[in-house]
Amino acid sequence: MSEGAEPGTVGQQLAAERARQMLDLSDIAARTRIPLRHLEAIENGEHGALPALPYSAGFVKSYANMLGLDGQALSRTFRDQIGGEQRAYFEPEAYEPVDPSRVPSRLLAMIALGVALLIGMAYLLLRFEGDSSDLAKLAADTVQDSRPIPVRSVTPAVVPAEPAIPTGPISVVANEDAWLKISERDGGKTYFMNVLVAGQNVILPDDAVDPILRTGRPQSLKVLIGTTQLPPVGEPDRLVRDYSLKREALVAIATAKPEADQPDAANASDAMPVPEAYRNVPPVYDPSASRTGTAGPTTDSDRRPQP
Repeated sequence: MSEGAEPGTVGQQLAAERARQMLDLSDIAARTRIPLRHLEAIENGEHGALPALPYSAGFVKSYANMLGLDGQALSRTFRDQIGGEQRAYFEPEAYEPVDPSRVPSRLLAMIALGVALLIGMAYLLLRFEGDSSDLAKLAADTVQDSRPIPVRSVTPAVVPAEPAIPTGPISVVANEDAWLKISERDGGKTYFMNVLVAGQNVILPDDAVDPILRTGRPQSLKVLIGTTQLPPVGEPDRLVRDYSLKREALVAIATAKPEADQPDAANASDAMPVPEAYRNVPPVYDPSASRTGTAGPTTDSDRRPQP
């Protein structure tokens, strides 16, 4: 039996059962997760060292259930023991009757209440008159502002205009000597296949169905619709096999909205119109001559492919 535990208390019963099962109090604390100091206080009957009664009763219930006892009954008994101790230590304070001679009379209380009401009414009256005079003075000194209220102008939002659809013949202009081939996509008619000298251009006929461009030097060529220059045909020194010269495809490229409002500095030169010197260069290919089979140069030296 634990020292300090009164005979017949819940703490004595729990301590006796724990000793019978040969368990240490630290084992109980590890299994029930109850602090060791609270278990010691329960067994020793030190109820002042325990937390509030609901928590202490819960500790007793968990402790008893772990030992195989009736935790509900022991918890209820523990509550009764704690309640009896609290009632035993309760000492009511002595009631001292009030001396009637020290209580003010009813007449004196009524007089004090009346005086307080009069003082409050007088204060409100003076406050109201002061506010009225101040308001009247302020109104007399106020000068009416006759200036018109300025009207704020609202600037309408600027809606960017749709790009104009370019018109005119489709042509390929050479900035440098470059070999190229322009033919129908299905391998049919060939409109040009040779080295295009710098400063010259090839104009596609109006009856071209689906022409494509093939070249190994796309940086040396520019594609135009009328005077509108399109973006580069491809990356420098990369073979372009089937760049579409169909009018619908080129118009879609020319009217596509840019991803940013400001063009990139690297592509600024591509957005410039075709130089004036190139506009008056006579075309190498003449649509009227294509019908007679005399379009373009015919010598073997001119038809050699560009290395």
